[in-house]
Amino acid sequence: MKKTIKQHLGLRVKALREKAQLTQEELSEICEVSWRTISNVERGIVIPELKVLIAISSHFKVSLDELLELPALENKSSARLEQEMLLIEKIKSCDDKLLSYISDQVNVILKHFQS
Repeated sequence: MKKTIKQHLGLRVKALREKAQLTQEELSEICEVSWRTISNVERGIVIPELKVLIAISSHFKVSLDELLELPALENKSSARLEQEMLLIEKIKSCDDKLLSYISDQVNVILKHFQS
């Protein structure tokens, strides 16, 4: 379970960083840690100190709850979780009109592919 938390947090941080078009070095400067720390967080190797989590959540304007949200306990691959996180971040940046269009298209796709 602990490994899943690390991986999920890492994917979440990476998705937020990439959406903001920041490098690991730039995020490390914001958080006042080495770029290796950010790299290790994103790879799911470590869970950072609370002050680093606060700096990340503050910079990206997400609550700690949102940053640490645990994935469903389903067995999902890292690639799957990464795709989900990136897609969620892209959707969050859409305006209302585009979000409505995307929602309609997803409903059509799901209706077509679900039995």
